[in-house]
Amino acid sequence: MHTRKSSVDASIDPSSLQTIPVTNYRFGSWQFSISRRPRTKEDLARQYDAASRDWQNMTRRYNLDAAYRRPLAASGVGAALGEVGSQARVLDCGIGSGALAIALSSILPHPPQIYGIDLSDEMLARADVELRQAGLTPELRQADILSIPYADESFDFVMAAHVLEHLPDPQRALKEMARVLKPRGMLFVCLTRRSKFGIFIQMKWRTWAVTEKQGVAWFQACRLEDIGFQPIRMASCAGQASTAFWARRSDGSGCAPDTAPATINQEFDT
Repeated sequence: MHTRKSSVDASIDPSSLQTIPVTNYRFGSWQFSISRRPRTKEDLARQYDAASRDWQNMTRRYNLDAAYRRPLAASGVGAALGEVGSQARVLDCGIGSGALAIALSSILPHPPQIYGIDLSDEMLARADVELRQAGLTPELRQADILSIPYADESFDFVMAAHVLEHLPDPQRALKEMARVLKPRGMLFVCLTRRSKFGIFIQMKWRTWAVTEKQGVAWFQACRLEDIGFQPIRMASCAGQASTAFWARRSDGSGCAPDTAPATINQEFDT
């Protein structure tokens, strides 16, 4: 007999879980699973309030601006929002210090209307400073991605960087993001992937470490179309610690038990 480490099954239904899976071990006929309880919303807000003091240093250390620009450009969002022009409405869920919104604005011919939500008051204050220094005038609100305070079909582009993996049920957040997205609008998320640095993030923040196959399965379950993904190459020791996923909302988007066909325009990592 031997010990074999296996990744979390992509077919797992997160809505049935109260914990976030870390890994599974099999020893002969025995199977041992390791999981952690996710942080509460209040705990996450406190953690990010504290982290906000040094968040810009972290952003520069990992060169997140350039790291985010590459997959944003690959997603085709520049052409999609270029057609809408300066009237494009963008929602950044879990905006943090605004790095993703600034990266998006840098690849567009016209700055979009940026809206942002976050659990952390301190992060919202930091985002306001950083976005205004970048020439943007954001509308920021303290809110939860599981209950976005905007009407259905309000935005041309909805995005989130390293937010969904904090949740025991990422599909619920994707459903809420799709709800406020206009038909044929684009959705873009960055998720911590399985890597050495990803394990560090997973243990510190109690997050999912998401395979490409698993991320695509979540998007398909929400009936999102034209799904693509690309590893995010960060500076310093992080390497390819995250994956960017993108898709479009169909005319009748919304999470459902059954899945809809989707076009995958990238190869799976193995």
